[in-house]
Amino acid sequence: MKQPKVSIIVPVYNVEKYLDRCMQSLLGQTLKELEIILVDDGSPDNSPALCDNYESASDNLHWPIIKVIHKINEGLGFARNSGLEIATGEYIAFLDSDDFVDVNMYEQLYLKAKAKDIDVVYCNCNIYKDKKHIYPRKDVEEEVIFRGREAVDDFLLDMIAPLPEYHHDVRYMMSVGHAIYRHSIFMEHRVQFVSEREFVSEDIIFDIDFLSHVRSVCYLPDCLHYYVVNPYSLSHTYDDAKYHKMVNLSRIIKERLAKIYSEEKYYLHYLRSVFFLLRNTVMRMVLAGETDQKIKRILELSLIHISEPTR
Repeated sequence: MKQPKVSIIVPVYNVEKYLDRCMQSLLGQTLKELEIILVDDGSPDNSPALCDNYESASDNLHWPIIKVIHKINEGLGFARNSGLEIATGEYIAFLDSDDFVDVNMYEQLYLKAKAKDIDVVYCNCNIYKDKKHIYPRKDVEEEVIFRGREAVDDFLLDMIAPLPEYHHDVRYMMSVGHAIYRHSIFMEHRVQFVSEREFVSEDIIFDIDFLSHVRSVCYLPDCLHYYVVNPYSLSHTYDDAKYHKMVNLSRIIKERLAKIYSEEKYYLHYLRSVFFLLRNTVMRMVLAGETDQKIKRILELSLIHISEPTR
């Protein structure tokens, strides 16, 4: 059998309600030479059995290939790493199992990658609340290609956070779910995900680690990925553990960037990313009914952490 064109790694945990929607969007892809890797992260619901059913049903299909990994629960980042260990496609994609994609997403991204010799191809996203509330998110209005280290460096820094004169806090969505990544770069540089149990966002650390090794990025204007918003998810709540994960994230971003760039080049991007993290933390604290004294203490501690020298 030929090498798959794209391997799609789908971590699965407590998503029996959403998994079929996700899988139907993958099984209907216009790009047929796909490898779908379902990583059951020790899910306590019926998701493991659903994964096995998809794998069994694919036995009679030439494409896509469906593989299932059952593992102990370690979280989203490590589930993705488990999928990477067995992936064989030319390009790698990551899709959260409560999200879904347009039926031609992977064909469009793959054809662009091959036609332009691109290491990473992104597309715009749709913010999906329900069938009646779908909001296109337009990070780019037309196709943009960043070629060469200087251009990719500028793209990466703008993804972390744009400079203060930019009119929004976020310029490019940092989620890994709306892209395909050249597999050989994973192999050559051993890029992996960190645990979201240590950091409030594992995706941005991956972005830094992966994009620091690529020489070309393409961003397509088509909204092909559906990012499903769950207002009850942990990402919309506050607890003290989340604050410490936010501090850990700001520290590791600074450490990673200091190894790649001069302080003059990265520092304003870094400061704006910290401001964005702090603002979201304070908003969650207010919604959670935390006291003014606690919010003040958190802000004071954060300023101390920000001013600490890079290790």
